[in-house]
Amino acid sequence: MRRIRQAGAAGLALATLAALGLGTASVASPQDPDLGETQAATSTAVDWSGLGQAPCPEGMTRRVSVDSHSMDSSVPQPRFNDGWGLVSSRDGSAARATVSSSDASDHLFLPYVKVSVDRRTMLGLSTRSTQGNSAYTRAQVNSVDLRVYAGQSWGGRVYDVTAATDDENGHLGTWFEHRSRNGASTRWDLDNVQIYTCRDAPVSRISGADRYASAARIAATYPAGVEVAYLATGENFPDAIGASALAGRQDAPVLLTRTGQLPSDTAAQLRRLSPERLVVLGGTGAVSDTVARQAGAYADSTTRITGRTRYDVSAGVARGYSPGGPVLYVASGDDFPDALSIGALAGHQGAPVLLTPKAGLHPAVEEQVARLDPGRIVVVGGSGAVSDTVLTQLRRHTSGTVARISGSNRYAVASAIAQEFDRRPARAYVATGTAFPDALVGAARAGSQGVPVVLTRQDQLVSDGRAALQALDPLRGVLLGGQVALSSVVMDQVGAHVG
Repeated sequence: MRRIRQAGAAGLALATLAALGLGTASVASPQDPDLGETQAATSTAVDWSGLGQAPCPEGMTRRVSVDSHSMDSSVPQPRFNDGWGLVSSRDGSAARATVSSSDASDHLFLPYVKVSVDRRTMLGLSTRSTQGNSAYTRAQVNSVDLRVYAGQSWGGRVYDVTAATDDENGHLGTWFEHRSRNGASTRWDLDNVQIYTCRDAPVSRISGADRYASAARIAATYPAGVEVAYLATGENFPDAIGASALAGRQDAPVLLTRTGQLPSDTAAQLRRLSPERLVVLGGTGAVSDTVARQAGAYADSTTRITGRTRYDVSAGVARGYSPGGPVLYVASGDDFPDALSIGALAGHQGAPVLLTPKAGLHPAVEEQVARLDPGRIVVVGGSGAVSDTVLTQLRRHTSGTVARISGSNRYAVASAIAQEFDRRPARAYVATGTAFPDALVGAARAGSQGVPVVLTRQDQLVSDGRAALQALDPLRGVLLGGQVALSSVVMDQVGAHVG
């Protein structure tokens, strides 16, 4: 009976081809699962959650959206539908096939679509199943046969089906088959099915296995023999925030460490960089003496900038600047996004970044502001981050203006800062706005190159980030951090706004 139903599915596909006048090409049926259970599920081309627009493989961006089916109103091709109905899903409705001993297999057919031959073509879908065996949840696009793994929770799958474009001069016939294993009653749900093509895009990623490895990968873009390198804890942000701007001015890398252990990736980069000076940021509670000694073995000399509080450390970093600079930036020391956003611009301009409590300037910070005597002062963030009282205190220490850069959220602030850079920069760095390490280290590199850092969410390029990229029109996009920090969807979306 299974083979009869399978042959019937192939016959329906052939009949659809004929009805559309696309010839009588052979449409292969998925292999009988009883003969193929030891085969692995088909590998996906790229990771995806299953929500929103499916991504292209990394280093590419979407060219054309060919076809999509949300399943919110009906199952596609109802006259060819064999056993699939609608059920509620996480974002509307989904198509469901339920099979058992009395109904051994169900089939769902998408309308035939046309793409250019050999165009990089992808099939994306959101799926879940009680089957748990990809031999029984399968898809086929012309001759491309896919074993679709589906767990009990919703997940996204993206497959490269480019090979199918050569079968019928670019006409694609896509269908899904759910079969019962030994008469068991199981369900397979499909939603958000997309067929689309991709093109190459000048977008890449710098990442490592963790924040320490990612920081080391960024440091690897510096030549050996740097004059100075900075070392900060990767467990908290304040000590290195101001130093990222100073490092940007000095074309110096910032590396991260655990408090009590020097990561091997960090040590390897320090060995290669062989800096003349190593500056350790923060006290022994942030970077232990043991770690400082181990790291210092790779440098000609080692110093430490420390203090009782994060504001003392910030003031200590500011001592590396001479008085009379054109601008000085002040940001909240209670949270990291605003200070991260300004790091690249401050590094590019050679301007210091000082941290402040919300309610009023710390004495050590105010002392440095007075010493630096800047031409003007810019506070980064709204009054919820830095109060108007701080602005009043700052006005005592400059003959110029005291202004704010603010926005409705951290992404809007980062977007406004990014747009202070010249248009058509060589690259724009993109980092998550929900964690500090990647943007902190990246800000130093961006500052030294005179290019911006744009912040976004992990799963989507936010509208403010998109606006910044559209205004800047950078030649390349570089994502900082791995998939946990920024998904392939973000890379795809960045790719659409660079080049």
